[in-house]
Amino acid sequence: MLWLLLVTAVDPLELAVGAAASAAAALTARAPRRAALLRRLRSGHVGDHVAWLLVGTALLGALTLPGVLGG
Repeated sequence: MLWLLLVTAVDPLELAVGAAASAAAALTARAPRRAALLRRLRSGHVGDHVAWLLVGTALLGALTLPGVLGG
């Protein structure tokens, strides 16, 4: 019972700290460089959208395959 109370109290705190850290990282000067890298990877062509859809589908399949085979 104490474990459940501790987890219930700590989880929102961890979420708040993680959100604050993510916001701080997004507001630093390095964020435009990261965005420029992502913009170079995505040109807006239909082929790019299809390629990223296939990459995402393959990644999702690879992550769920052990659960499907083990269950």
